[in-house]
Amino acid sequence: MKLKLLPPDAKVWVPRHWLSCAFLFTIFIFMLLFHLMGEKVEPGLKSGELHCLGPDQVPGQMIRPFRESLTSKGDLQLPQFLDGWRKLVMLLDPLGTLVTFATQEASAKLSILESYSRGPDSTHYHTFSAMADWEQEHSKDPSGLYMLVLLHRALHWAQLCLSSIARVQNEDTGALCGEAYQRVLGPHHPWLIRQAANLAFLAFPRRSQLLVLLCPGSSQQETQEALSQVSDMLEAVYNRTQELLAERGLLTEGVTLKPSGGRKQDHWKNSEWWD
Repeated sequence: MKLKLLPPDAKVWVPRHWLSCAFLFTIFIFMLLFHLMGEKVEPGLKSGELHCLGPDQVPGQMIRPFRESLTSKGDLQLPQFLDGWRKLVMLLDPLGTLVTFATQEASAKLSILESYSRGPDSTHYHTFSAMADWEQEHSKDPSGLYMLVLLHRALHWAQLCLSSIARVQNEDTGALCGEAYQRVLGPHHPWLIRQAANLAFLAFPRRSQLLVLLCPGSSQQETQEALSQVSDMLEAVYNRTQELLAERGLLTEGVTLKPSGGRKQDHWKNSEWWD
């Protein structure tokens, strides 16, 4: 007895090339679902953003206002600059007792500038250019420009210190940040202050410890990458401020503010750590 194969039912028969297309489409859908389910983004984080730069971490809280301070082309937004500096003070606190003392000095300067930006002359303290124009014609004691130059110089030190911690494979953070100090701040300090700073750098935490302190909950590799981005942002802010000071002829020998408005400025020469 021979079996006779019947032709496929037209109602259920599907061309083979349709089946292959459906198979590929199914694979694509599964891959898309796998990607969407696997990409978990924390609340407040943008896709692809590092956890360390999120809104609940100090590096992330710091980098945002500094970025916003550069939104005006060719100028510096002072309220955002000051807000970024407040967060930078928090970020630097784990570096040790010396930096804690120094950040207190920075906070005092920030408070002066913040009081100007909220006081009766606040319209003249929203941008660097407005402040510079105002103080070239009006006496202000202490000078907001002078306060900004001191913060500007300290920002350069912080940028070099954090950049070295992020990019140089050296556990001795005191040596890294001490080298930045000798380059940026040391030349402006008397001998006694320099010696005290050199001793304090010996007490800096090790690099592996510091990376944990700066960004809890993140891997060392992620913290290094985040600090690299932080130092790049600080460098951008520093460069913008440097350009603004230079354009107005307010710099001599790097970041030394010239006297303005015919006022005697000898009281500007002092021995504060941030100077």
